Amino acid sequence: MSVKQLKLTYALKDGEIVSIEDVKSGLSCGCICPACGDPLVAKKGEKMMHHFAHHAGHTCEFGYESSLHLAAKNILSKAKKIVIPAVYLSFPNSCKEAQLISESKEIKIDKVELEKRYSDIVPDIVIYSGGKQLFVEIYVTHRIDDEKLNKLRKANISTIEIDLSDKRETISTEELTNLLLNDSEEKKWIYNAISNKYLQKFYNVADERDMVCRGLAIHINNCPIKKRIWKGKTYANFKDDCLCCDFFISFEGEGRMLCSGRLRIATIDDFNIPEKKRIKDSDSILSDIRESAVFSGHCPYCGGDLRKRHGPYGDFFGCSNYPHCEFKVGCDPDTGAPKY
Repeated sequence: MSVKQLKLTYALKDGEIVSIEDVKSGLSCGCICPACGDPLVAKKGEKMMHHFAHHAGHTCEFGYESSLHLAAKNILSKAKKIVIPAVYLSFPNSCKEAQLISESKEIKIDKVELEKRYSDIVPDIVIYSGGKQLFVEIYVTHRIDDEKLNKLRKANISTIEIDLSDKRETISTEELTNLLLNDSEEKKWIYNAISNKYLQKFYNVADERDMVCRGLAIHINNCPIKKRIWKGKTYANFKDDCLCCDFFISFEGEGRMLCSGRLRIATIDDFNIPEKKRIKDSDSILSDIRESAVFSGHCPYCGGDLRKRHGPYGDFFGCSNYPHCEFKVGCDPDTGAPKY
């Protein structure tokens, strides 16, 4: 985004942030640039958008961004409450869907500080609420970089980013107030301590499992939910089974993954359910899935076709991949269909 596109609409006057709409035209506005401190001229003609310009005629690289930071602090310092976005638990190295932790909600603002150093981090805005700190980053021309994001994670401080990058020309005080204080698409968490706490809980209960290449397939040995059975040993197909499994927590790279299937923990609510009940309920669901596979004529453990056979004790259905897969079920004498 070109700096020339960003017209300065907030400035400092007598130490206070003011809008272009609230001052006189020309140099008599008495304003200075919040970034470089040079005098500003208020240009309030009928044809062009109202804006400040540097009296010396030069372009200040950080003037627009600094003015928005100050305007945001001014709005937040006068506000008593702010709506923070909904908090979701996301699994960065998994196909698991994000889980809602808390809805967006309104919190009380006790104090606001601008660009106060916290250890080796300098956030744009710090909000104090109920004895806790909340960082706010205003994204105008430069999104928060990986280095700063890693510092926030290390410090474990929840941080909201407000995206103003699409406001190429100007943003009114009313619009900025709405984006800052109310629920909006431009306001998002870039780090949330509560979400990270739950993610670590999932990591702590998950088992590390090795991925084994067999031909063109990638398998996970000893699948805890016995997704497939081959030659009497349980396994899972990474692509067909694990990627869509509720217990797939993370792909760790180098042929390793994290799986929470042994303890049957798939959701945040599962942490509050006794282990025996979790496993019992999970086994019941898996049994229903296998029953559905059998009724559709497929082996629930390896995906092979079920073929009707006759044995010393009557008719039954066996897997087409026998003897590697020994799955078999009885035959309903009335319907002739597989009886799970």
